Amino acid sequence: MKKIVFFILATGLFAGSGLFAQSDDELFGGDDDFFFEDDGIEDVADVSAKSDLSKGLLFENGSIKIGGNFNMGLSTLTTLYADDDEDFGQHFKDTLLTPSASAYLTVDARPSQTLRMYSKFGIAYPYQLQALSYASENSYTNPYTGEEVAYTTVNTSVSDWLSLKELFTDFSIADRAFFRFGLHTVTWGTGYFFSPVSDIINTSSINPEDLDAQVNGSLNLRTQITFPDSQNCLWLYVIPSTDFVNNTTFDSYARDTALAGKFDLVLGGWEFGLGGFWKYQDAPKAMLTASGSLKSFSLFGEFVYSYGAASEWASNTDWDDKTSIIQATAGFSRYWKDQNILLAAQYYYDGNNVDNYIDGVIQLNGMSIPYSIPRLTYGHNIATIVNFGRVFGRSDITAALFGMVNFGKEDLPSNLQTYLSAAGISSSFINTMTLSALLYYSPINELKFGLGPYVTFEDFESAPNVALKLSATLGGGKF
Repeated sequence: MKKIVFFILATGLFAGSGLFAQSDDELFGGDDDFFFEDDGIEDVADVSAKSDLSKGLLFENGSIKIGGNFNMGLSTLTTLYADDDEDFGQHFKDTLLTPSASAYLTVDARPSQTLRMYSKFGIAYPYQLQALSYASENSYTNPYTGEEVAYTTVNTSVSDWLSLKELFTDFSIADRAFFRFGLHTVTWGTGYFFSPVSDIINTSSINPEDLDAQVNGSLNLRTQITFPDSQNCLWLYVIPSTDFVNNTTFDSYARDTALAGKFDLVLGGWEFGLGGFWKYQDAPKAMLTASGSLKSFSLFGEFVYSYGAASEWASNTDWDDKTSIIQATAGFSRYWKDQNILLAAQYYYDGNNVDNYIDGVIQLNGMSIPYSIPRLTYGHNIATIVNFGRVFGRSDITAALFGMVNFGKEDLPSNLQTYLSAAGISSSFINTMTLSALLYYSPINELKFGLGPYVTFEDFESAPNVALKLSATLGGGKF
């Protein structure tokens, strides 16, 4: 076992380099700082005087640093009321128990001042979800489209419990041009709950109910050019195609390679961004970002204009007869230091009603099942959170309030909601409205228990589903 662990760590070394995030850079970790300290990684000089018990196990070898975080716990969701024919006894029997045992390990190697190699990979126990009743032996009926969709059975493999989150290298020229190549998350946006600007390049979106979860990035070459005597900089991206099966020639590979750029301008206490995205025979995009403060409030906003939708360009590559699509968001946050209270809220308008369906594949109970669902954020969206760092004047008791509502999204069939929820898609995206209020108690640092109501509205015409949510964090943390 020791040899296996050593092999994994050695491979990572030579292969590449709270509850609420205050900014996208803190949420994603590292697009605005060439040597940003990623989660779990601290400067060796800062931790050398600390005991192993206080910091956990830290491997040191010159400029090589290893860190990470562990997530260990359990959560349950018991339905107290639902507009159906089942009584509380049946709802209690159907209580969902969700275990959590996962970890992210980071390896940060910096052999010189101008070279960094970084890797981040995750390990998770391969829990098997309960098969859904409408999944037959070889196919299932899509509850939204009514079509019979075939699925394939997949065997458990290393990809079920091991995932690569980031793998890149940083290098620079003359302290003016800084380069990063590899798999990494792009932090263009400023939003907390939604970020249409970051979604231009990244392959997943922010989970409003899990703001600490890192968004999946893409393979790209990033160039940062700084301007002397200023905080302004230019970001350039080359996003190569990863479809090596269909792109067998240089021409086909080049056509599927995207280009993007963004200029950051700092004026006073505000930062503005202007950028764009271009890909051959695909929807070109232009974007704007802004972030700053007004008295005690931190303000932020994003704007994205797309000429045409992905489905339009897929069916017709001509530049005529394309729909103009706008996505825009704005929000604020406020922190009261004395009371240890954080408030944040964000509005998001998703004007893409052309791409009516989102296609994908979900791994469920040993099956690889394709799905087709309507856009879950179309229309107007509002999300808010209030975190209380102390309740009743006690730091061991905390609380969190969360709410998200959507106006304009098509209603989803209830059995499709069950399917998506079981597949791990955030319920705040699935339901028209999601509300929760959780009270936490932490008797010791390694234990944390949560309790509170969890209310969801499938649509505005039906009665809500009221559930009791319990959670327990059992050890874990960062090192």
